[in-house]
Amino acid sequence: MSIPKSLLMPLSSSGQEKERMLSALSVAAHFDAHLEVLHATLNPRQFIPDEVIVRRMPQNLLRELETLAQKYSVTEASELKQLFLSLCEQQHILHSERFSHRGPTAYWREINGLRSELVAERGKVSDLIIVPQPKSGNPTSTFEAAIMHSGKPVLLVPRTLTTFCTDRVLIAWNGSTESARAVTSALPALKQAKEVIVGCSNRSAVRKPGIDQLTQYLAHHGVEAVGKHFDSHRLAAGESLLQLSDSIGSDLIVMGAYTHRRVHEQIFGGVTRHMVGHAKIPIWMMH
Repeated sequence: MSIPKSLLMPLSSSGQEKERMLSALSVAAHFDAHLEVLHATLNPRQFIPDEVIVRRMPQNLLRELETLAQKYSVTEASELKQLFLSLCEQQHILHSERFSHRGPTAYWREINGLRSELVAERGKVSDLIIVPQPKSGNPTSTFEAAIMHSGKPVLLVPRTLTTFCTDRVLIAWNGSTESARAVTSALPALKQAKEVIVGCSNRSAVRKPGIDQLTQYLAHHGVEAVGKHFDSHRLAAGESLLQLSDSIGSDLIVMGAYTHRRVHEQIFGGVTRHMVGHAKIPIWMMH
């Protein structure tokens, strides 16, 4: 896996906009990459079924709704863009639509459409999708679209984090296909790390390939990693993983996402859902 050079971050006005922009710019600077901030807007017509528009809704009311929505979205977009441009200048990151080999770049893109659909679409031609932790603590449609439909890794970032660091990385290993994909996609970050720990719970220790085989694989890529088994006792897997992360002071966790079927995760909870709601450091995920 080559160093990610094309980053995508969807942005909405749901609080902590400055922190989220700074976080994404920090990731771009870390990888010397190009960041595209995607600000999506919707026309009211896209919410209303065609038969309602044709048969029931007065056209003057529809036009009034469209005018109000456009006025609000233009004002919001203008304010957010100005903030973004000022932060780019402060961070010495060139605002440009094109990638540059002379340093990180960033670009503000206004686009009309449903955010989750746009992220799934444009994520396919990005290397890494940066998604903030949802305010609700539950996976959003944008997060799930990025994870399930882009085919690319997702960096889940705490909403108030402003600096991205990969000095100490924890790999959450359980031998699953999803965790294997996450590790391979995260190799550029792992190669930059000063310390890499492979954590595996006692419950997953019997699954193959195990820690030893993964550390050998990482060694082939010049990544020296140390294995660590941990006992989750009666704690949920996600909770015990975060306890391990806290105890070793990790800056980043690499893990598979939705290693169980999503129905199972939604009904019984799961590691992915727990991390979305409780992680305090960035999580590099892949399905």
